[in-house]
Order: sequence, then C-alpha cells, then structure tokens
Amino acid sequence: MKRYERNSILRFFGVFIGAFMLMFVVLATLYYFYESDRLNNDLEVDIQMNYIDCMKFQLEDCQKYQNATADFTPIYIHIFYAFILIVLLFAPISFFLALYALKPVRLASTMIDNFIANIVHDINTPIATIMLNAKSILRKSQEAPKKLLRILSSAKQLTDMQHDLLALADENGEIEKENIDLKSLSEEIVEGFKLQYPSQAFEERVEELKVEVNMVDMRRIIQNLLSNAVKYNRDENLIKIYTKNQNLIIEDQGKGMAHPEKVFEKNYREDYSIQGNGLGLASVLAMLERNNIDIEVKSELNVGTIIILNFR
Repeated sequence: MKRYERNSILRFFGVFIGAFMLMFVVLATLYYFYESDRLNNDLEVDIQMNYIDCMKFQLEDCQKYQNATADFTPIYIHIFYAFILIVLLFAPISFFLALYALKPVRLASTMIDNFIANIVHDINTPIATIMLNAKSILRKSQEAPKKLLRILSSAKQLTDMQHDLLALADENGEIEKENIDLKSLSEEIVEGFKLQYPSQAFEERVEELKVEVNMVDMRRIIQNLLSNAVKYNRDENLIKIYTKNQNLIIEDQGKGMAHPEKVFEKNYREDYSIQGNGLGLASVLAMLERNNIDIEVKSELNVGTIIILNFR
C-alpha cells in the first residue's frame, strides 16, 4: 500500500469513527441526563418516605435522610461499557468503510502507475540505443563534438527521469541492496556538480560510512537533493554536504521554504519561476522509504535549508 493510500485510509477511518463517536457522545449525554433525573426523582420520593417514617416513630437523626444524595456510579459504568462496545463494534466497520470508499481511487491509481511503468519501460530501448550510438561515434571522433555531448547529456537526463518515475509508480517494489561507501559516492556526485556548475562553491566533509542501500536509488537521492540546493541557492552561496552521527546532511543558504512539510507532495512547487516538474522530491521520498532511510527537512525563508538523511 502506498503512502498516500495509507494517509487517505487513515483520514477516512478518522472521519467514520469520529462520526460514530459523536453520535455516541450525544446519546450518552441524553442517557446521562435522563437517568440522573430519574435517580434524583426516585431518591426524592425515598427521602420523603424515610423521613416521614423516621418522624412517625420519633427515631434519632432523621436529618440524615434529608442529606442523602443519588449514586450515579451505575450510570458511569453503563456509559463506559457502552463506549467499549461501540469501539469494538464500529472500529472494524469504520476501517471497512474506509477501504471500500478508497477502492475506486486505488484502482485508478494502480492503472495510472501501471501505465507509467509500461511507458517508461518502452522508452528505455530507444534511449539506450541513442546513448550507445552516441558513445560509439564519440569514441571514433578525433575530438568531442559539443552537439554529441549534449545528446549524451540529454539521454542521461532521460534515464534519470525514468528511474524517478519508476520509483513513484512502484514505491513498494523490491530492490537490490548492497553495502556502499557513502563517502566515495558523494565525492563522485559532487565532482560532477562542480563540472556542471563551475561557479558554485561546494564544501564536502563526508566521512567513510558504509550503508546498505540500492546504489541507483542512493545516487538519485543525493543528485536530486543537491540539484534542488543549487536551483534555490542565492548568489551561489556555499553548499555543504557532510556526515554527522551517521546522518548525511545537505545544507544550503538559499531562498528557504515557507512550507517544508509539503515539499514531498507530487507537483508541489513553492517557486514556479524555477524550472522543474515538481516530481523530484516526491520520487526522492519514495526511494528513501523503500531503502528505509528517514529524512528531516529544516528550512527558513531567506535563510536556507538543511536536509538530514538518517541511516540508523
């Protein structure tokens, strides 16, 4: 079950069980007032009868009958048992209704995901053909033609987008994990960014850290996060990537975000003036979840953003 499906089921469940609880509160309140009035009336009659008998026989301490109070304990016990019964009975019903209400959405989502997966697999062959032939021509060329390098770069971008789309379409898919050195991987990725953005300053202090993850997923996670840091950076301020307490941290001094809790939603973008499709971080979250990596985002407008990947 995907993340947004779980969230939807929990919301539906909350609505249904909340409606039942509200109905229970109303009925319990009415029951309480009805029973308390009945007990008070019965007590008043008993008090008068006992007081009259006491005075008639001239017994001592007849005043105690006037100070008697009703015992509401049975009412509380009845309401408590009724509450337990309501929870045991209506919680499963609420969960079933939530699943039933979400079924058409899940079917539509599955169809869309299957369609995306099929399309992505179908375009894999032409992309691979383009890259293979371009590399072959490049090897035979005396010098590297700029147009050919652009073709290879664009084909590589398409391959990366393929992986991101497949991660979104198959969040719970099985992946192959291996022990990788986070230091060497991050150094390789940062070197690529330095070549792509020569005027952007990077500070890398990643210690040797072995993590068991999918190599392609981990590469795309770091690339996407660094790409966003570069995109939203201001005046090419320093971007830091370092490790601390088995966490990988990416820190920038960019624009920051007003709603960092929304950045992993599909198609969400805070700044539409910056190029992007809003799917990068959504795919990052999907890859993080299937690799059992926690993420924390701290951001402040006009100050910057800190992203923490927890491998523990």
